[in-house]
Amino acid sequence: LEQRARRVGFGPKKRNILRLVTDEDVEADVLAATHHDPHISTRKISRASTISQSSVVRIFQKSKFHAYHVELHQELRPNDFLMRTAFCNWMQGQIQNDPAFLLKILFTDEATFHSSGRVNKHNMHYWAEENPHWMRVVDYQQRWSLNVWCGIFNNTLIGPYFFDGPLNSQMYTDFLRETLPGLLEDVPLYDRQNMWMQQDGAPAHYAVISREAANEMFPGRWIGRGGSVHWPARSPDLTPLDFFLWGAVKERVFSTPPTTPEDMQERIRFACNSFGEATLLRAQQSLRRRLRICIDQEGGHFENLLCKRILWY
Repeated sequence: LEQRARRVGFGPKKRNILRLVTDEDVEADVLAATHHDPHISTRKISRASTISQSSVVRIFQKSKFHAYHVELHQELRPNDFLMRTAFCNWMQGQIQNDPAFLLKILFTDEATFHSSGRVNKHNMHYWAEENPHWMRVVDYQQRWSLNVWCGIFNNTLIGPYFFDGPLNSQMYTDFLRETLPGLLEDVPLYDRQNMWMQQDGAPAHYAVISREAANEMFPGRWIGRGGSVHWPARSPDLTPLDFFLWGAVKERVFSTPPTTPEDMQERIRFACNSFGEATLLRAQQSLRRRLRICIDQEGGHFENLLCKRILWY
């Protein structure tokens, strides 16, 4: 393949009339070009040869080549690999001792929804015999954001709860002591007594007063920075909220531009209420596979190895 790529070349040359091809030799030259440069475009291959772009695409399809897109990941630091592997091994040990262990964890997280969320207007239609000159009023002069907390426990989504302004340690402590018990009141008493809580290492979570509140509510049963079990930093791929929930909610919230903070709040509530029990269970149970892959990758990134499925349909 490398020899073919060098022989074909990609420098400027006199162009001939483009033609459709099926010749095996030419197909091999096209595939050799991708071996030489996996990032090359079909247009560049076409321009560097006498092959039409449609023929290049046809060759790729015939050979079952796909144009895979780059995935962005949070950079891991040297110590993160060991911490992630240790956490995944601990989780797997807990699951081996108690197959229902994942269903006893209250996975929690916060997310910020900005008024400037990206919107695809291509799917906004107004069917009519005449142009109604349809408009949607959005205040772009005033930008706002909402800080939202959600939790997933067993087959139930807890929340959403909206914080008034940026989250700080006092607000989060008050939330744990005063608000969270009310959000969990529909959870059976036995489940609450045996519930674990997971949270990430955000500054508001790590404050002394926040950890004291977590220790009182979940003695010996909370996962987080400074908790009974240490949560590995920079690990959104190990929680169902970062891995699944927030992306699914934001996709629904920003299907059209939110007009006011109140409108956005209502959309977030509606999106959170739209997930069925089976979807939430799958979101949690899928963590089993990610734990195994993370261990196999020695704590490294692994999302590029997963075949993500749309869980919420």
